[in-house]
Amino acid sequence: MNSARVYLDHNATSPWRPEARAAVEQALAGPPLGNPSSAHAEGRRARALLERAREQLADLLGCPRDGLVFTSGGTEANALALASCRDTGALAVSAVEHPSLLETALASPRGLVVPVDSRGRPDTSVLPADTALLSVSTANHETGHVQDVEALTQTIHNIGGLFHTDGCQALGRVSFRPFDAGSDLASVCAHKLGGPVGIGVLAARELSLLRPLVRGGGQEADVRPGTEAVVLAVAFAAAARAAVDALPHQAPHWRELIQRTREGVRQADPTAVFHSDDRDGLPNTLAVSFPGRHGQALVHRLDLEGCAVSHGSACASGSLRPSPVLLALGAGDDAARSVLRISLGHDTTRDDVQRFVSALRATLADNPTHFSPKKPR
Repeated sequence: MNSARVYLDHNATSPWRPEARAAVEQALAGPPLGNPSSAHAEGRRARALLERAREQLADLLGCPRDGLVFTSGGTEANALALASCRDTGALAVSAVEHPSLLETALASPRGLVVPVDSRGRPDTSVLPADTALLSVSTANHETGHVQDVEALTQTIHNIGGLFHTDGCQALGRVSFRPFDAGSDLASVCAHKLGGPVGIGVLAARELSLLRPLVRGGGQEADVRPGTEAVVLAVAFAAAARAAVDALPHQAPHWRELIQRTREGVRQADPTAVFHSDDRDGLPNTLAVSFPGRHGQALVHRLDLEGCAVSHGSACASGSLRPSPVLLALGAGDDAARSVLRISLGHDTTRDDVQRFVSALRATLADNPTHFSPKKPR
């Protein structure tokens, strides 16, 4: 195993960007930060930093500043979105959503899972006339398929419901201005784009759409009680700004590297099946199945070779079950069990890709049919 590792799991968590680190260092270099709800000078300084971060993120997303609520991450933001819709009517989510949406919807008697086609596009013809909310990710966390948010928004608005999009994988990877496309609610988080774990937002076209999940404080306009994580918010805003600013040159670089990865995978295993769109999907994401093999075992073996990739969503990583996303896409059990997700980040290089391809070739050659995790020596 090489001493220098190759990290290709940025859709799970992407290491901190330098801009996020610098923003935190600057925030902590000044006078002490107090509680942002306190009236003294230390509290006012913390409040000023928090509101500046809120304004920066609202500007990136295209929502009003007072419609942006800080949360602990994308999972909480998604749950808050579903909890905020009216008390009657279906809560509809597509069949390929992140577990934070699928499981929340299924836990409700009003939950409705909307089937999708082979590209992850939801069949909106199944939506009942009383649908309260439709939730569809802008970009899928496993395959990278990107949705037509504007068309979906128009569909749900025509029957009187709200549209929510999970943009955790989209922000900083594709153009993401959900409110320009008519969205009512949007979730994003920091750690997918080079910011810290533990901070996200639910953004709304107007604050009155939001209702609290828990109570016990007036923070975040009474929508999300609890002392705000000021330093995390500062880092989030800096990372998001850097990711969006870098996108015009970052996206073509990612597409080139993904194409190199595709070619290397084909050479290593001509039977490999690709599930990601090489033109219109996320530029940093490649989902590929290796027939007759087990994805989780491949992850373990590649880890020993110094490469970090995943078998589907990080929230399900370690599970021996087939990928629910690929099953929903109609890919079949073998493809769903043998899938790997390769996702690039802001610091991924051509050398990283070449080293991954070499490690994959060695891993596949070690046993052409079946893998079980090999213990380190």
